[in-house]
Amino acid sequence: VCLKLKVRVSTAGLRFWTAMPVGGNEGNPNVRVDLTGGRFRGYVRREEYWPEDSEQFKAGCQPENRKRPPLDEVPGDAFDRQRVIPGFDQGLVERQVCLVLGTGGIGQDVALTLARLGVGKIILVDRDVYDASNLTRQCLGWKTDVGKRKVDVAARTLRECHNLCSDIEAVHCDAVLEWPRIVALARQSTVVFNAIDVGVMWDFCVNSLCKELGLPLICGQSFGWTLSVEMYSGRPGQVCSFCHTSTFSSFAAAEKEEVAVKLVSQTGGMLQRLQAFLAQRPDQAGHIGAECLITFLAEDQQFRCSGGTLCGEVVRCALGRLGREELDNAALAVDLAKFLKAFHDEATSRLLPGLISGLSDIAFIPQPRTINTRFVGSWVCPCLGTAVIMVSQWTAWLTAPPPEDGPTSERQRNPSQEVLFNLNTGLTAVEQEVALLGMVPDDRRFVCTASHEGCRVCAAAANLRAEESLFFGRLPIVLSPVDGEVIDCPASWHDPPPPVDTSGKRASGATAALARRSPLAYLGEAYAQVVVPALPALDWERAEVQDSSGSGTTSVAWPPELAMLPMLKVPASSDAALHPSALRGIASGVRSALVKARGCWWRLKGCGNRDDGFLVEAKGDQGELNVRGCCFQHTADCELRMTDLVVAALSAAGMDCANQPVGSYRYVPASDWPLPKIERYCCVFKTLGNARLGDHLIAGLLRLLPRILPLPLDGFCELQKAVAAGRGVDPKEELWPTATVAECGMPVADAAAELKRAQVKLSECAPSLADQMGDELPGELAETWNAACGRLADHLKSMPTITEEPSLLLWLAWRLGWECGVTVRALHAAGIAWGTYPDAMG
Repeated sequence: VCLKLKVRVSTAGLRFWTAMPVGGNEGNPNVRVDLTGGRFRGYVRREEYWPEDSEQFKAGCQPENRKRPPLDEVPGDAFDRQRVIPGFDQGLVERQVCLVLGTGGIGQDVALTLARLGVGKIILVDRDVYDASNLTRQCLGWKTDVGKRKVDVAARTLRECHNLCSDIEAVHCDAVLEWPRIVALARQSTVVFNAIDVGVMWDFCVNSLCKELGLPLICGQSFGWTLSVEMYSGRPGQVCSFCHTSTFSSFAAAEKEEVAVKLVSQTGGMLQRLQAFLAQRPDQAGHIGAECLITFLAEDQQFRCSGGTLCGEVVRCALGRLGREELDNAALAVDLAKFLKAFHDEATSRLLPGLISGLSDIAFIPQPRTINTRFVGSWVCPCLGTAVIMVSQWTAWLTAPPPEDGPTSERQRNPSQEVLFNLNTGLTAVEQEVALLGMVPDDRRFVCTASHEGCRVCAAAANLRAEESLFFGRLPIVLSPVDGEVIDCPASWHDPPPPVDTSGKRASGATAALARRSPLAYLGEAYAQVVVPALPALDWERAEVQDSSGSGTTSVAWPPELAMLPMLKVPASSDAALHPSALRGIASGVRSALVKARGCWWRLKGCGNRDDGFLVEAKGDQGELNVRGCCFQHTADCELRMTDLVVAALSAAGMDCANQPVGSYRYVPASDWPLPKIERYCCVFKTLGNARLGDHLIAGLLRLLPRILPLPLDGFCELQKAVAAGRGVDPKEELWPTATVAECGMPVADAAAELKRAQVKLSECAPSLADQMGDELPGELAETWNAACGRLADHLKSMPTITEEPSLLLWLAWRLGWECGVTVRALHAAGIAWGTYPDAMG
């Protein structure tokens, strides 16, 4: 029976999973596919052995006398044999969204394998229809399906015959012309399987997109007796599919001009084909401009660049790179070679990470006519073999036990990056080289192999990550799942009792809040000097259903990666960091972390004191003890509710709040945690940036100030005059700091307005490039820095023609002040205030 996992909120606000049948009651009701999120929530079997002095070990020599057994089997559990494999994380598998590009012989078998594996969702993409010759190797179709769309046939057969718990989505589209749909689908996905054969540059586009989005990419192809599988992690700094592959040949181009001229001039080459094209169009023979080249590239067998909206623009920009409007017929071989290289450079520059996801189509890439399968042949075994290896390589990278030997930091899942197998010899390509040459090649690569230093794709992806680090930080951490509960934000919150309250709720709430000013001696002797934060406010009360006495929330849905179990920061060198569901994140302060999941960033506030867990430290005025690194129930609820109110207040003012509430974790104390009677909580938010990002921005501007506004020879005479005029004081007198003037209630100056009145503009300039910044600039930010400096220089140059503002810095200071003012006004209007207060912590 097909079942679908669904999240519900219980009356206690705890997440649990229930099984909802899909498509009726057909099938065997005794089959269970709903246990991963319930009975086996977070379960990953460890390979554990019985001690030699145990009764089990002495009882015999069978496997059960040596290894500890898994948890008891639940009758009807479809995934039992998978979940009992040591290290196999069935919950992680069921959280995966798999994008399968192409539903031919390989793509269909990939989808079939994924459905049996039990992944969360399978998205099928293809533009083709079934042909009779497909039936021998495309295992999801039948004779009656000839002429039908492949994705529809594949989706139907999966649902009817193979699917256990996966959502199946079928998308019939042209991936080249409808590229934005592919991008949107990839953003939903956690892995991409590429089985579309549109040429090398299609593979380049998919590789670049996966590198931008940080998605693992698995590619497969087969022909005759041979099958080939490649896998790439998509992670920054790790090899991609074009680290060691050139793209020049796809454009009939070459790096060196003399080589390129020979290439286009060979028999049957580009020059002959262009001349034949021109011979059929005598009116264009003497004017080989953009329109002529666009038509030629659309018809040429190696390019077939047609149907999109960008090809003409790329061709014109390529001619612009040459400083030409058309090719010279008298030196056509040389000019054609130069144009093809320029076309290559222009096209590939648009296909790099950071740009590839924004293209309206990719029809300007060469789409050569591929070799027909009738020419090389194809059959079921290499297609099935390719699909199985594609899925098994990915699953091994996802959840296989890492190597047991070596330091923990090096014990990473690292399958081979490429598998090439020849069915007729029964040998892999490596084995064949050993047999023929008696040696093992030393250039074998693995998934975690470092990027090639000259790879443009990896360099562009690294620049994206470096720029992202400016907003989210750079200190890496690891989060691992631990026992506990994942708690949703409530459907609504009860408003606090009014000051005049006859029900007694306000009085009892105040008593509970004020009691926290004292140590927790009622928990036992060990807690006599332990305190928790005492907020001078009533606790927020959760309302599980929306009612007239409560107000709703603006919370967002959990990402699946964070929703199965609470996550806790752990040392990168620990065994816990090797858990299949462990996540890589960024430190955000001492007790918080940032994690990127499903294309968004999430803040975990209270997930451990650095990676030391929850420490107990003497932090009070009188030496009182406190648990560090976590939130508590009342502080967690306060943070969630107040963030909820701030989101609503800023939204009403047309502004975004940097955080949106998601929910909280309640940790179940491990046996070695100190003070286990104190419940630890962690708040979870969807976030737009690191903590105190505004402070970082202002601090950065202050550091940049002398570089953007160098001290002129006469000092800042004109600026001083403007400030003095605005304040109505003598410009010859010493000017007080603006903060002092404001505190004294004296009028402050609108310096920009005074500069405009005096028709004076400040002499601002872009800072020096990275190579002149020395140690002030991290090396990985060099390209981002140079690009920003270039944009700033262009903007400063054009400012006089687009605005009367006398200074970009003054305008930016005004803008920041204005946004702060709007924020404060919106919060005050909503009755929200903040401040500091004393408690037992000081």
